[in-house]
Amino acid sequence: MGKVESMVQSPDSSKPQAPRYDIAIVTLDAPAAKVYDTVVATVAEHPDYRYLQRNDFARSIEVTNGKKSAGVHVIALNDKLSQLIIASVIQPGETPPVPFALQNVLRICQKVKVTCTVSTSP
Repeated sequence: MGKVESMVQSPDSSKPQAPRYDIAIVTLDAPAAKVYDTVVATVAEHPDYRYLQRNDFARSIEVTNGKKSAGVHVIALNDKLSQLIIASVIQPGETPPVPFALQNVLRICQKVKVTCTVSTSP
């Protein structure tokens, strides 16, 4: 089971036009290679996505659909355990009901068949 941690920067009233960060992280009971291959396959399913950067050796990509960009990094913690990190930017005035990074972490969890739950703040 993966416990998803999500962090979204609060708006800064002194800089209302500044973008904010959106990050989601989960540790998965799955090999890093499988998780990374799933990420790459998921990107391929979206013809509007294009790579800004792709480093298969480091298991790191940056993608965009022209409106939204995200960075994805998969880290091997051991042979059967990996960490998935997705970071994106929330543009001024954008208020997604579920942050983009969190949506995509949950999508990858489902595709690698790992039950993931979203951590709630204390």
